[in-house]
Amino acid sequence: MAECGIILAGGFATRLRPLSYTKPKPLFPVLGRPVLDWVVERVAEVAEPVVSARYLSSVIRSYINARWGGRVRLVEEDRPLGDGGAVINVVRSLGLRGPIVVANGDVFTDLSVKAFWEFHKRSGAAVSMALIEVPPEEVGRFGIALIDEAGRIKRFVEKPKEPVGSNLANAGFYIFEPEAVAEFPELNSGEVKIAKHIIPRLMEKFDVYGYVHRGLWFDIGTHVDYLRANFAALERCNTCRPELPGVKIIPPVYIGEEVSVASGSVIGPYVVIGSRSKVGPHVRIRESVVMDGVVIEAGAYLSRSIVGEGVFLGRWTRLVEAVVADGVYVKDEIYVGRGAAVGPNREVEQDLKDGEILP
Repeated sequence: MAECGIILAGGFATRLRPLSYTKPKPLFPVLGRPVLDWVVERVAEVAEPVVSARYLSSVIRSYINARWGGRVRLVEEDRPLGDGGAVINVVRSLGLRGPIVVANGDVFTDLSVKAFWEFHKRSGAAVSMALIEVPPEEVGRFGIALIDEAGRIKRFVEKPKEPVGSNLANAGFYIFEPEAVAEFPELNSGEVKIAKHIIPRLMEKFDVYGYVHRGLWFDIGTHVDYLRANFAALERCNTCRPELPGVKIIPPVYIGEEVSVASGSVIGPYVVIGSRSKVGPHVRIRESVVMDGVVIEAGAYLSRSIVGEGVFLGRWTRLVEAVVADGVYVKDEIYVGRGAAVGPNREVEQDLKDGEILP
């Protein structure tokens, strides 16, 4: 097995603002569990997980200590290092000498790291990269690999501006043998990127193989992607708490522990409600993610929206394709419009027009 499984959790998650002002991206929940938990469980199939963190690292540390204890270690970056720099920092800090697995801590996937590891060993590769098919119109968002029949990567283009003859994207999971790790560049004042700096360097010296994963895979980097990840997880799990007297449930729905929903409410389809939330009577929620500890008063309406932890939504509030960050208080009869967003710990006393931002 691998000596270490490095989970990268240091990014600023700028595209997830304002939600990410108080919550690091790896702690965004999918079906009520932080993405980090899903990744830790995958990596633990073949290695001891070590999380590398920078942004809001104290929040990540507190969570790891509470949830995982000594089973997961954390290494903090003293400055932004880039994902490649974070890997180098962990390798140097822990004195690693064996093969390592590297995983992005903000990807929701059902990829089997054990199967990936077995593929890597069968190929005899020094470096392997997990790949995922993406729609042709999205190839410009990712690093794209062209592979031969044996799985060897013939060409790798980071965020191509024109078609390259492939739609196999970098899935953010890697395996590096010690001889490849020995070729990592030294850390300097700049950031080091895996796809931009490390992989091209290693391809000059080693065969790099691509493992094609055909299953769930979502980078939760934007609000839309985050909703899509939860909706896909709902379709796969199709889970719901069945006994809610007087409440109409339209599957798929996930309802966390210690949640109360009052009579006359309609929940679903595609709804996640986090633990310890309270939903009043005659509330309508569809295609939305509601995080832990949210209070939603009577008559509220939510559609394709994301609601952060500890939010209070007053009576007859309306959220349509909106984002409300942690700790917000929305007064009665307020409308938060399409594309509007509210920053953390704010009081909303008047309607927000479509696209309006309340930082």
